Amino acid sequence: MKQVLFFLILFLAFHIAISQDTVVTTKGDTIDCKITRVTDEFIHFSVFDKSGILLMRSRIPLVNVQHYEQSTEEQKEEPSPPVIPVEDRIILDEFEPSLIRLSLNTGYTHQFEGYDYWPDAYKNQLQSLWYLGSDVHYFPSETLGVGLKYNFIFTNAEGDFDPQIYNISTIRDERVRFSYAAVSLMYRNFLYDDQVVQYFISGGVVTYKTDGKVDGFPFYQEGDTFGLGLGVSYDFILVESFGIGVGAEVNIARLTEFDNNGTIVPADFGLNRIDLTVGLRFFK
Repeated sequence: MKQVLFFLILFLAFHIAISQDTVVTTKGDTIDCKITRVTDEFIHFSVFDKSGILLMRSRIPLVNVQHYEQSTEEQKEEPSPPVIPVEDRIILDEFEPSLIRLSLNTGYTHQFEGYDYWPDAYKNQLQSLWYLGSDVHYFPSETLGVGLKYNFIFTNAEGDFDPQIYNISTIRDERVRFSYAAVSLMYRNFLYDDQVVQYFISGGVVTYKTDGKVDGFPFYQEGDTFGLGLGVSYDFILVESFGIGVGAEVNIARLTEFDNNGTIVPADFGLNRIDLTVGLRFFK
């Protein structure tokens, strides 16, 4: 009888040690867990099965928590889980955010301004561009990162115009290229351990160039100016060091002068655009 009572006391003591705390999310979901740490940004917790085996460790941003209840016991350390064969374990390491994020992107760019003097069909060719880009950010904290970014945007356009209507040469064939090299500040918010949204602002140099032929005669125009970018990216982390993502960014820039066939001329040419991208994500 004493042995039965002894084991019963041990059993109750073990289950009290892993008594359930509760986290209620802003979506109304309830997580029964053991809260291990609360910081200014996250609640860290562990989840056990009914037998007391540790299933996983994770965390949730405080902004996604409606309220939580934590036991007032002084002993906050997690109990050591029972020893079970490695092949039967479902234990996950506590989530650690990456220090470095590298992004490789491709997509579509639409230029809002410029080319209003061209026919719509030709104007649409010039304002619809392909996008290639990359950025790398270092995160000294869980949420804030600094980095560099570069993108290259290009398109081709061809037109055959009636000179009596547009008072310009008959045949025009040109290529448009511009690039953006910038420094960037990024804020990231982990919605889940495998999904993260990033907001970023950037500033740097926009270089614009167009060249081609007018009735067989070559021409070129080029210039550079300062640009600003504001965007958002949503990443899906597939494995620890790799994922995929989608993004959108608005860029604002304006040329006040450019080189027109070797002559510097004043200009008021808008390069404002929106980039819609998909890409690969690498984490370290």
